[in-house]
Amino acid sequence: MTAHTKSKTEVSLLEMLSRHRDGYALEQGFYTSPEIFREDMERVFMSDWHFAGHISELREPGDFLLFEMMEESVIIARDGDGEIHALANVCRHRGSRVCLEQRGNARRFSCPYHAWTYNLDGSLFSARLMDAGLDQSALGLKPVPFEIFHGLFFVSFAEDPASFEAARAELDQILSPFQLENTRIAHRVSYPVKANWKLLVENYNECYHCAPAHPEFARAHPTHMDFDRMEPLNEAMIPRSEALGIPRDTVDRVGPLCPPGSVDYTVSRHSLYEGTDTGSEDGKQVAPLLGDIRGFDQAACDLYVGIFNPVLIYNDHAVLYRFIPVDTQNSIQEIIWLVREDAEEGRDYDRERLTWLWDVTTKADKFIIEKNQQGVNSRYYEPGPLAGMEAFTKRFLDLYLERMGRKA
Repeated sequence: MTAHTKSKTEVSLLEMLSRHRDGYALEQGFYTSPEIFREDMERVFMSDWHFAGHISELREPGDFLLFEMMEESVIIARDGDGEIHALANVCRHRGSRVCLEQRGNARRFSCPYHAWTYNLDGSLFSARLMDAGLDQSALGLKPVPFEIFHGLFFVSFAEDPASFEAARAELDQILSPFQLENTRIAHRVSYPVKANWKLLVENYNECYHCAPAHPEFARAHPTHMDFDRMEPLNEAMIPRSEALGIPRDTVDRVGPLCPPGSVDYTVSRHSLYEGTDTGSEDGKQVAPLLGDIRGFDQAACDLYVGIFNPVLIYNDHAVLYRFIPVDTQNSIQEIIWLVREDAEEGRDYDRERLTWLWDVTTKADKFIIEKNQQGVNSRYYEPGPLAGMEAFTKRFLDLYLERMGRKA
């Protein structure tokens, strides 16, 4: 394709990519342009993996849930043989949504338009009043790429999505003591944020803002300090983790470090402050210990699978983040809390104590991110230099720009 046949959007994007200064924030159009937002969805969001649910939500045959992103809707269902399927929620007759409920239990799915009916594995059960010669075997709901990783469901809309093979090989042993597959969802909250999705992801990837914006977080997590001040705390953590048999490996396979054809993934363990057992208001235990964990080493584990799915694993619960785009300047931040599968609310944990830290932190994030978007919208905005503590934000921006077409 020559420059003369490129669309205005492509030309504008190429110009913006060429103007980007390494180590700086993005220019205004990346956060404000509806055309760039549409490119974001196709080039970035639809090509990656997204957390879609947890195994505890589909315990019984017939259990299902919907995963939705922008115009796409996916039915995730457990069939009568116990197999789990991810199916495009698009009728093969004339395209209607088939499943309208967010979750539930069903024997089959029936389209509300003309009553074409599908089995839980997506195969077409009946096509009402259609010609007897219709080849029903060719008209099942289309499968969507799907992975189950330590009990977490992931969906991709890519034609040839990245593989989980390398991630399983390196992360299985590190994550096995926590037994995330033997947890359940204790609570989930969606926080509407009036900002472009990239500002949410950028914010999560740096703790340069944590000391001024999150005093509640900062009194438990020393990650708000620079590396030189953090390192002695991590060194002191080592014997505590070793005594409990908790892996403290650091694996970083993101961007240029990612194996060819693999999903990006990273895991690391970091110290909490001395005397802090978990992420709670007083730093004390809020739920039963996960999996095989025998006690508290006053540390936590950071996990990423794909570039949009951060998980913070404490010894007694885990917190999952979802970044959900809505439009150019609106997003949703969903937070999901996991506890051991046999933990009972009111007996083993108190929901308010469990959720307090990341509820107050996410509400503060909502405030600062919305103010960030308001400033970015100004005629006076221009990209500024990133700080050393924003190294992971820079890495995210490098990945984003590469997927948007920037040449290395």
